[in-house]
Amino acid sequence: MDNSRIFLKSIFTEHWKYMAIASACKIGLFDCLYVGALSCNEISCALNLNKKALQFLLSALCNAKFLSVKNENYQLTELSELLTECHPETLKYACLNWSGEHLNAWQDLPQVLANGKSYFENNLGTGFFDYLCKSPKKLHHYHLAMSEYAKDDYKELPQLIDWLQHKSIMDVGGGYGACIDLMQKHYPQINCYLFDLPDVVNQVVNSCIKKIGGNFFEPLPRIAEAIIVSRVIHDWSNDKALIILKNCYNALPTSGVLYLIENCSDLIDIDLSLLSLNMLVMCESHERTSEQYKLLCQNVNFIFETQIKLNALQTILIFRK
Repeated sequence: MDNSRIFLKSIFTEHWKYMAIASACKIGLFDCLYVGALSCNEISCALNLNKKALQFLLSALCNAKFLSVKNENYQLTELSELLTECHPETLKYACLNWSGEHLNAWQDLPQVLANGKSYFENNLGTGFFDYLCKSPKKLHHYHLAMSEYAKDDYKELPQLIDWLQHKSIMDVGGGYGACIDLMQKHYPQINCYLFDLPDVVNQVVNSCIKKIGGNFFEPLPRIAEAIIVSRVIHDWSNDKALIILKNCYNALPTSGVLYLIENCSDLIDIDLSLLSLNMLVMCESHERTSEQYKLLCQNVNFIFETQIKLNALQTILIFRK
């Protein structure tokens, strides 16, 4: 058979494996096995699942190396251990993040390509983040997923910059505070503030971080010498991005510093085209080049100073007021 036909037939069903893994996360299968190996019948009883259907899922997960089986008892592997709720490095909600609404949004891609509006605007008459805010559970799971990614993304951040030049730092749109929490632990002498929606910051338990509830489309508190805006601007169109950046500019003192952390498509070897399509169907936004981010910031009077590579994907763009 022609190699091109073989390749095409295989790519058509690539999502099957992911959906099996995501479904196992959703029904609590990996969590059920966290305490030890169980038989299909024991799992079926514990999770109230159809035994015959469950057997198909267990076999698929074994084939994908997410479970192993010995003497008809199934147990976790190194991969599935990372998808359990109790694991300190869990990626369970990062896994779940790409099912559900994301799959629905991608199925609406032809309509999005026709009118440029997101799946949520086309079908629900609202934006993605407004949609999340209507469901506390969905909002919570989204921010858990973002925090799981952030644990890897920000590991090197405290060492890359002389943060002690600032007496205070505010993380704007910082979710559950993975970034500012890391900064506070490395530099307890710096006043660290987390700014996000009230329903978001109210979930944060770190008492050393000063939590401020609000909306970054409205004026921000003028309390910090430096502001971090990480993986926020890529969620928004240029018009809305400019509002956020202008509010950051107004909140900073003279010579205050903005640290903008984003994937810059011109500074990495990874193609971001599919990620831009995802941003389009979800948020009516896209990934940008470093020059496009610089232009946005300069349009609200920030002065670009320098840029520092954070990791394989992300760059810190540094601006001064």
